[in-house]
Amino acid sequence: MQRIKTFYHHNPLGVRLLAAILIYSSLITLFATGFQLWSDYRYERSDIDKRLYQIETSSIRSLSNSLWEINPAQVQIQLDGLLQLPDVRYLEITTPYGEAFFAGSKPESGQLLQHNYTLTHQDHNDKSHTVGKLTLIVSLEDIYQRLADKVLLILATQGVKTFLVSVFILTLFHHLITRHLSTMALFARRLKLDHLDQTLELKRGPHNDELNDVVSAFNSMRRTMLDDIKKRQQAERALESANEALADLNKQLEQRVAKRTEQLEDRNRELQQTLNQLQNTQKQLVESEKMAALGELVAGVAHEINTPIGIGFTAATFLADEAKRIEARSDAEKSDPDSKKLLALTLESSDLICRNLERAAQLIRAFKQVSVDQSSEQRRRFDLISYLHEILVSLQPRLKNCRPKIQITGPNQLIIDSYPGSYYQIFNNLIINSVIHGFEQQPGGEINISIILLTETKQRVEAVQQADFIQIDYTDNGVGVQEGWHQKLFEPFVTSKRHQDCSGLGMHISYNIVHQLLRGQIKSLPVQRDNPGAHFRLTLPVKLQPDKS
Repeated sequence: MQRIKTFYHHNPLGVRLLAAILIYSSLITLFATGFQLWSDYRYERSDIDKRLYQIETSSIRSLSNSLWEINPAQVQIQLDGLLQLPDVRYLEITTPYGEAFFAGSKPESGQLLQHNYTLTHQDHNDKSHTVGKLTLIVSLEDIYQRLADKVLLILATQGVKTFLVSVFILTLFHHLITRHLSTMALFARRLKLDHLDQTLELKRGPHNDELNDVVSAFNSMRRTMLDDIKKRQQAERALESANEALADLNKQLEQRVAKRTEQLEDRNRELQQTLNQLQNTQKQLVESEKMAALGELVAGVAHEINTPIGIGFTAATFLADEAKRIEARSDAEKSDPDSKKLLALTLESSDLICRNLERAAQLIRAFKQVSVDQSSEQRRRFDLISYLHEILVSLQPRLKNCRPKIQITGPNQLIIDSYPGSYYQIFNNLIINSVIHGFEQQPGGEINISIILLTETKQRVEAVQQADFIQIDYTDNGVGVQEGWHQKLFEPFVTSKRHQDCSGLGMHISYNIVHQLLRGQIKSLPVQRDNPGAHFRLTLPVKLQPDKS
């Protein structure tokens, strides 16, 4: 087996040629053998048909006469004679009078042909009389056996002939072509640019054929490559001298360009950083000034209308008290119906005025909170994680119907120097907004507050001593913020639940606290695929710097 593999490895073309010859020769042999078998089978069947025709033309009449003459011995002799014919296995004659004559044994299975003949006799008046019925069974088994023996003989002789012819052709092909192709392939594999002086020669006599053309092409290619290499070496030597002259100049020029490029890149980076800082500072200052001015305007207007609202609320309550007193006295004195109707209308009107003025007072108090007064907040060091848990405990009465699941993730302890009351107001507004707008007062909501520490270069750290900023990501799984509202929701009086007595000032107050008092940033981020709810990101300093004002 190893020798066969080695031969195939070195002579794959010859092996494929041998395989092709064997396959096509075998197919032709099978086709010819099949055709010959079919012809022999037709000849054997024709021979059987001839014998049956001979029986029908010669023996039927004699059997009919013997039966008419009532000569059983003669009938039996004739049947035994017919049984000696080739492939005849069984004969049987039955008469209308219940007589039966047999010859041979009746086969039960196999390839059989059965023929039935009616035996008749004509008297001298040309009248036909049925004297019996002949049944003849012919077997085809001998025919098939002869054909099978012939198939084996034909296949064996053809196979040996095909193999011998194939081996002869393979040997001739190897001697004339394959071994020379192997020589050329070995020459091509060993051909290298530094060993082009060796020529290709085949071990055979002079012949003007295709192989000679291939050898000539190989040697011509080799000579052409030698010429090209010599020309290239001459050109390389010529260029080498020129390159050496330019090398020093290029080196000096590259050093100068690299130095100038490095200086320009440093200047560009500094300018870009300065420009980015100026743009961010300008954007933040403009936004803060806009919100601060709007907050001062709202707070000033609220302060101005606070006194008229207070006087109106006092007058309305006094009117209600006087109406109740007069109503009690009129009940005792049994006044007329018109007076009672007027008193009832006065009480209803004063009650309506009081409720609306009280609602207006609540809005005014909210308006006053828009202007962030730093002097009214107490600044101190506190643990933000513990303080957030305290905020959640204080909000439990307001969350008893919705009962959202609130999770705080971050360090176990986070000591910062800031205004705890401002953090309370910010997270109070965020959580209440999630309950009203995100969850719509329905249970099953989830709120996640994630806290990480960052440096000035936005790198995440674990120790608070190394951190400059706190990044707080507030997310919920509610209905989320409407498209186009991510910046609009920080403006005053912007709300989608005005019919539920929402003023739209909560996020505006939180924005002013974050930007003016805590000197940080708050953003509403777009909706994520894995979380369609609201997402607010707060970036706040760990320690507030003293106010320069």
